[in-house]
Amino acid sequence: MISIFGLKNCSTCVKAQQWLSTHGLSFTFYDVRQTALSAEQLRQWAEQLGWDRLLNKRSQTWRGLSDEQKSLTDTQDLIKLVQSYPSLMKRPLLVYQQTILLGFNEIEYTQLLKQ
Repeated sequence: MISIFGLKNCSTCVKAQQWLSTHGLSFTFYDVRQTALSAEQLRQWAEQLGWDRLLNKRSQTWRGLSDEQKSLTDTQDLIKLVQSYPSLMKRPLLVYQQTILLGFNEIEYTQLLKQ
């Protein structure tokens, strides 16, 4: 089962979904603004990817945060921050079996999904 987490209006998320559809792969898309991310999901992703990769520090949302919010380092605090501001997460985030891909890269998608 392939799962993609992102925003429905994110152009990169749309490209990833189109690529999967074009290659005949079924997937479930979760809009992180409509489907709340669990603390456990975020913890697992951060353990595998690291918070530096998981957080989109170039986003408008990040720029709008206070200096105090930007300086958070505790995992629990960061989880709460992303749950409050889901667009802080880089996207799309694809989960397939035990592997996570962040962003959309055709080569990585092909290698992972054996197309």
